[in-house]
Amino acid sequence: MQISEIISEADLLVPNQLTTAEKVMFLNNIEHDFFNVVKIPLILYFSTSKDQSTYVINNIVRAKNIDIVHVGVIKYKELLPNTPNPLQNTYVFDDYSSSIVLNPAPYQEGLKGFLRYFYIAVNTFSALDLNVVPEAPPEYHWTYSLGLASYIANAMDDMNKGSFYEAQYLKVWDTAARQYAGVETNG
Repeated sequence: MQISEIISEADLLVPNQLTTAEKVMFLNNIEHDFFNVVKIPLILYFSTSKDQSTYVINNIVRAKNIDIVHVGVIKYKELLPNTPNPLQNTYVFDDYSSSIVLNPAPYQEGLKGFLRYFYIAVNTFSALDLNVVPEAPPEYHWTYSLGLASYIANAMDDMNKGSFYEAQYLKVWDTAARQYAGVETNG
């Protein structure tokens, strides 16, 4: 579903005088909110070298979205500031350089690194190109219309309608989040 279609559907739900640019700004917020609620896991593999502790990783990974780090059979846990003397293997991820530092460094040449992280939205919609589609899985694009209708209604001071549409799309997102987390199945 293209963002032009999402805007058209939202306009049917909440007739308004907002500009397309304002609606696109709202859609950017909705896109980022979707991935903050619905954690879609992805796997990234990387090669390691003996005694090398620092590795540059894909720039779509963020520290807050890393879930699991393994090298070979060794599991690494995030080194938190309040852990003065960790008694386990740890990692630190730097968002700016997209690098991960493993402590201790891999003990053998050629071990496979495994990193599970949650997808984040990286695109920014523009009012100049309404033919793009959201990064969310296609089965959730329709919820963006409800989200946009909620934003529009709230912008027009219709809090009842805004809350109504917000509750609808958040319910779907909550179910999706539980499904991706493996807490709930489709059946």
